[in-house]
Amino acid sequence: MKNAARIDRRCLRGLAGSAALAVLALLAGSTDAIAQCSLCRDAVAASSPQTREAMNYAIIGLAMAPYGVAALAAWTLSPAVRAGVRARLRRLSFRRPENPS
Repeated sequence: MKNAARIDRRCLRGLAGSAALAVLALLAGSTDAIAQCSLCRDAVAASSPQTREAMNYAIIGLAMAPYGVAALAAWTLSPAVRAGVRARLRRLSFRRPENPS
């Protein structure tokens, strides 16, 4: 039983670290739009602050889309990925202690 508790703590620590990195990456975004091409840079420069903010979020969404497609493809095409994710989720599930009464 001690091994199971140690594995769960290790898994939770890794999950907490991953979550912390994700939050840091989201909060570390720039306040100004940094466009990749001259057309986008000119469009951002000539727009209102609300439009600049919307374009920043759109760029972030477009940058994350390939990762979502890859994750969906891995889940759909690989039974090993599904089994691994399900096993990790089972280990993370919180079980209530049974009442002896």
